[in-house]
Amino acid sequence: MVQQECGAPRLRFSLLGPLGIENEGRAVAPGPPQQQAMLAALLLRAGRAVTLCELLGALWGEEPPSSAVTILRTYAWRIRQRLPGPDGGEPAAQLLASIGDGYRLSVPPESVDAHRAERLGAAAARAWREGKQEECAGLLADALSLWQGEPLAGVPGPLAETERSRLAELRLTLTEQRFAVDLARGRHLVLVSDLTAFVREHPLREQSYGFLMQALYAAGRQADALAVFARARRTLDEELGLDPGPELSELHGRILAGDPGLLAPAAAPSAPSAAPDGIVRPAQLPPDISDFSGRADAVRELAEALTGADRSALAVVSISGMGGIGKTTLAVRVAHWVRNRYPDGQLHADLRGSSGEPADAGAVLGSFLGALGVAAADLPRAVEDRSRLLRSLLDGRRVLLLLDDARDFTRLRPLLPGSADCAVIVTGRTRVPGLSARAHVDLDVFAADEALELLRQVVGGPRVADEPAAAADLVELCGRLPLAVRIVAARLAARPRWALARLVTALTDERHRIDQLRAGGLAVTTVFEHGYRQLNGVQAYAFRTLAPFTWPTIALDAAAAALGLGREDTEEVLESLVDAALLESPQPGRYRYHELLRNYAEQRLTDRERPPVADRLLRFLLAGAVSAFQWGVPGDPVGTTFAVAGTSRFADLAEARAWLVREFDGIAHAIGVAVRSAPDPVLLGVAADLLVACSAFGRDVPSARLASVARQVAEAAERAGEDRAAGRARFVCGNVALQATRLDEAREHTTRAAEACRRAGDTVILRQTCNDLGVIALFQQRHADAVRSFDQALALARSLGHRSGALATALNAALARLRNGDAAGAVAICDEELRALRDAPDSHGAAHALGIRGRALHELGRHDEALATYGKCLELCRTARLPRQEAMTRHRRADTLRAIGRLDEALAEARSAVAHLETARDGERDRAYALEVLARTEAELGDRAAAAEHAARAYELLSALGLPEAAQLREFRDRVRSGG
Repeated sequence: MVQQECGAPRLRFSLLGPLGIENEGRAVAPGPPQQQAMLAALLLRAGRAVTLCELLGALWGEEPPSSAVTILRTYAWRIRQRLPGPDGGEPAAQLLASIGDGYRLSVPPESVDAHRAERLGAAAARAWREGKQEECAGLLADALSLWQGEPLAGVPGPLAETERSRLAELRLTLTEQRFAVDLARGRHLVLVSDLTAFVREHPLREQSYGFLMQALYAAGRQADALAVFARARRTLDEELGLDPGPELSELHGRILAGDPGLLAPAAAPSAPSAAPDGIVRPAQLPPDISDFSGRADAVRELAEALTGADRSALAVVSISGMGGIGKTTLAVRVAHWVRNRYPDGQLHADLRGSSGEPADAGAVLGSFLGALGVAAADLPRAVEDRSRLLRSLLDGRRVLLLLDDARDFTRLRPLLPGSADCAVIVTGRTRVPGLSARAHVDLDVFAADEALELLRQVVGGPRVADEPAAAADLVELCGRLPLAVRIVAARLAARPRWALARLVTALTDERHRIDQLRAGGLAVTTVFEHGYRQLNGVQAYAFRTLAPFTWPTIALDAAAAALGLGREDTEEVLESLVDAALLESPQPGRYRYHELLRNYAEQRLTDRERPPVADRLLRFLLAGAVSAFQWGVPGDPVGTTFAVAGTSRFADLAEARAWLVREFDGIAHAIGVAVRSAPDPVLLGVAADLLVACSAFGRDVPSARLASVARQVAEAAERAGEDRAAGRARFVCGNVALQATRLDEAREHTTRAAEACRRAGDTVILRQTCNDLGVIALFQQRHADAVRSFDQALALARSLGHRSGALATALNAALARLRNGDAAGAVAICDEELRALRDAPDSHGAAHALGIRGRALHELGRHDEALATYGKCLELCRTARLPRQEAMTRHRRADTLRAIGRLDEALAEARSAVAHLETARDGERDRAYALEVLARTEAELGDRAAAAEHAARAYELLSALGLPEAAQLREFRDRVRSGG
C-alpha cells in the first residue's frame, strides 16, 4: 500500500482486471463505464498532466460528441467526489488538479497495479542479469499475481482497448520470462504441464515451444520434445506460412543429436593455453566490473552484432561519447559477454586518442604480435609489414580485439584483422570517420534509474533507501555522467558515516562542483583536461566563454553574435568542439554542454572575458525579441523605446512567436547570468527591455520563469539606482502576477513599477502600469480606485497618440464606472468609442464595447435595449470570428433573459457559453461566470441538482483564482444545496 500525495489517505487502484479503487482496504465504486474510462486514462499517466485532447481521444476517438467537454468536466467533478481529501475529509481538488485544459491525478505510480507490474518486471530483469535467480523468480511471481482477469474489463473507449492489448501482452511476456527462470533453476518436471497449457492457449508464440522442448528433453522425454517441434512447425506453417526461426531449429538439432549440454549448465571457460601450433591464446581483456549498471539495450545490440552467424566480412562495432560516459566500461562488458565465441584469444590496446600523445600503431602491432607468440627478434620493422603479419596470424582464427580510445582511421586501419572470423570493438569520443561498423552506439548519460542503481551497488541499497531524495539529487548534480556517479559513490563508500545529503550540499555550489568529483585516482577534471588541451586558441575561447550562457541550448546565430565572429567561422569552431566531444549538437544549428563540462569550462573563464560576451549576446537577443514584439503588438509605442532596434527577421507573426518560444529558456538564462555578473547600468536596461519584449507573448512562454528573472533584474536595478530598468522589470513581475490573479502581489509590483517609471520619465510603461493597477482594483472590487487608475492611463495613452491603447483603457474605465454604480457613464463612454470606431474599424474593440454597453443597459433595467446590443455584438463576433467574445456575450445575454423571465432561452444561451469556454485557453474566470449564470437559471427552473453542481464548479474556479466573487457564489451554492 502506498501513501498518497497531498496528505490523502492510502489508495490503491486496479487496472489489471475490472477497474477498482480501494481506500484503506475498503472498495470505492468507480462509477459508470465511461467515467471509468476517464479515470483509467488519468491513472495510466499517474502524476502527469493529461490534456483535454488526449482525454477526448481516449474516450471517443476521432468523433467525440458535441457535449464531450461538458461530460468530461462532469466526470472530473464526480471523480473528485469519490477520492478522499486530506485526512479522509471533504474531496480534495488538489488530488485531481486542473492543469491547463486537462487534468493531473497526483497519485504515485506504485498505487496503480499496472505500473507496479511493470516495475516488478524491470526489477526481475535486473536480478536475472545479476545472477539472482531466486529473487528474479519471486519478483516475476509477484508481478503476475497482480492480474485479476482481463485488464480494464468492461471499460469502453479506444485507449482502454489499446491498453487491454498492451497489458495482456505484458502478462504473456512476464509469464515467458518466468518459464526461462524456472528452466535455469532446473524445475523441468513442474514446468512441463504449465508450458503444455500455455502453448495450447497461445500456439503462435515460438519461444514457448522452445521452453517446452527443453523441459521435456531435460525430463528424459526426447521423443516428446521432438514431437513438440513438429507441432510448432505445422502450426506456424498453417497459420502464418512461416518456418520455425533459427533458434528453435538449432534447438531441435541439438535435441535430435542428444546434446548433453542441454542437460547441465555449460562448463566455465578454461584458462588461456597454448594452441597446437604453439601460438599462445592471449587473454588481454581488462577485468569486468561487478557493479556494472544500465546499458542493457546497448550490450544486447553490440553482442548480437558480434555473434551473428551470417557474415562474410570482419565484424566491427563502435562506441562513442564524451569523456566519462562509460565507453570503456561498456566495451569491456560486451567483450566478456562474447569472449567464448572467440576461443582463440582476446587482444586489447589503449590507443590514447583523446590525449596529446596517441599510441604509435607500430608499437601496438608489436605488442599484439608478441602476445601471439612472435619473438621480438622476428618482428618486422615497418608498420605495414607488422600489419600484414598480424592479418596472417589471425587468418582462420576466432580472435576478439578491443581497441580503446581511437581517434582517426589512419592509426586504426593497420590494427584491423582481415578475417571474417575475427571481431573488433572500437571506442572513441567521436565516431571514427571511415570505419565501417556493423553496429554503432553513441552513448548518452545514464537514465535516472541507471544512475541510482550504480549508486546502490557501490554505496549499498540501505543507505540509498534511507535518503531517496538526496540520492536522486546526487545523481542529477553529477549530470548522470557515469564516471561522476562512480566517483561520488566511491567517496561515500569510503565514508560509511557520511550522509548522502552532506555530499549533495558540497556539489550544489557550481563553482567548486568539478573539484569535488575526484576520488583516489579518478577525477572528472582529468578526463575533460585531455580534450581541452588539444584545442587551439579560438576553440578554447569559444568553449570557455559560451559555457555560462548556453542553457539549455544556443543557436548558431546567437553563438556567432556572442563570440563576435562570422556565422561560418562560428560553425566551424563549434563543430570542432563537437568532434572533440566537448560540446553536443542535438539538432542542426543548435549546441549544448553537458552540465559538468559547463562547470569545467566556467572554471577556466576569466572575469574580463564574461562581460563583453554577455553584452553582445543580450543585444542580439533583444534585436530578435523587438522584431517579434513588433509583430505581436504592432503600433504599440513601447516598440520605439527599446535600447536596440528590431530587424526584419521574421516573415509573419507565427514565425516571430515560434522564434521567441524556442529561444525563451536561453534568453531567461542569459539574463540571469548577466545580472549575477554585476552588470553595468546599460546592460541592466537591455535586460529589462528584453523582458518587456518577451512579456508580449506571455501566454506562450513560462510565466513563472519570466517573473523570476524579472525580479532578479528589478532588484539589481534598484540596488544600482536604475529607475528605468527597475520600473520595466517590476512592470513585468506585476503583469505576470496579474495574469495569474495573484492580486496582492500584482498590486505591490505594479505600484513600485509606476513609482520608478514616474521618476525615470518612462511614460509608455507608466501608461501600462496605470492600466494594470486599474484592472487589479477592479478585480479586488475597489471600483473608485479602478476609475482613477484607468483615467490616468487613458490620459497618458492619448498623449502618446496610442489609439488602440486608449480604446482598451477607455473601455476598462467604462467597466469600472459600471461596477462603481455609474452605469449611465459606462454607456456614454461605450457610445463615444463606438462612434470613433466607425472611422478606424476594430472588430475586437467594437465587440468589447458592445458587450460592456449591454451589461450597463442591463444594470439600468433597460433589458430590451441590452438584448438588442447583445444581438449586434453576437452578429459582429460571428462575422469577425471572435468565438471567445461570442461565448462571453452569450452568458451575459443569458443573464438578461433570466432577469425578464425567459428562462428556457436563458438556459440554452448559458449552456452554449459554457460549452465553448470549457475548451478556451486561460478561460477559467469567464467559464466560472458562465457557470454561475447557468446555475442561477437552473435554480429558477427548479433543477436544483444541476444548479448545485454548476455552482460548485464555478465556486471552485473563482476560489482557485482568488477572486472576491467566490464568497458570494459560495453563499448561493450553499443556499441551493440546502433547498433555500
